[in-house]
Amino acid sequence: MSESTQKCSSCSETVPLEYSVCPFCGFGLLEYELKKFSFKPKLKEVFIRIYSFFRRPFKTSEEFGVATESKGTNILLLLFSLFLSLRYYMVILKANLNYSVTIIIGNPEAFHISLSMGLILFLVTLLLMPFIIWIIYKLFFNIGTWLMSKFANMLGSETTKKQYQTIAGYAIAPIVIGEFLGILFTLIGRSGSLGNAGGVSFNDFASYVTTLYNSPVMLVFKILMIILWVVMIIYTTIGLRVVGKMNWISAAISTTLPIAVFVYFFYFLNLFG
Repeated sequence: MSESTQKCSSCSETVPLEYSVCPFCGFGLLEYELKKFSFKPKLKEVFIRIYSFFRRPFKTSEEFGVATESKGTNILLLLFSLFLSLRYYMVILKANLNYSVTIIIGNPEAFHISLSMGLILFLVTLLLMPFIIWIIYKLFFNIGTWLMSKFANMLGSETTKKQYQTIAGYAIAPIVIGEFLGILFTLIGRSGSLGNAGGVSFNDFASYVTTLYNSPVMLVFKILMIILWVVMIIYTTIGLRVVGKMNWISAAISTTLPIAVFVYFFYFLNLFG
């Protein structure tokens, strides 16, 4: 076997090095190599990879093409879900709903536990909602990147789904930072005066939320997020160009069109966020 050939791990036949699929048995040679060299980075390594990707996108994209993993994506999606949940909670706080109701567990005259409704709402938002949102957006991410990788393959990309997910997963880092800033923008936004939660209808609260999100402060937030989505598109395009060996136009199209649709629903129709 020369330097220009490789041995199929399934049927042991000699195959040219540039082949990604064995012509004798159909075994996925590229997939096998990717699985063989995949690794599970530690938490510190994840943040080092994020820093390296945005500092040296071309070189780091080459590493992503070989060392594929999902831990970085999971961590970034979890942070995104946590910040989005806290932004929802800040919207409730800004509405000035009165959650002074106290829940007493046990005999009030003997031992009992007193819980504030506001505390319960905060704990639910902080502990439960992030995981629910994480599951939903993880599903969106998996389906979305699968469709995007198929679209990229139609335009000539050699990128596998796992490679695409690794690249796109790390590219969402700016969106995570933007969602954190969204908490601050929400706090700066206009406060409501809805009063006691028990006397506020859903339509009243929905009207306040619409007013808040149409305010100048939140408009600035939307513009900031669009800029950060553009940054994500640029870095995903670079990764797709390097790993998938695509031309710039095809890489940009296969990344921009699906993300643009998602951003439209997320920030302009408020369907997901």
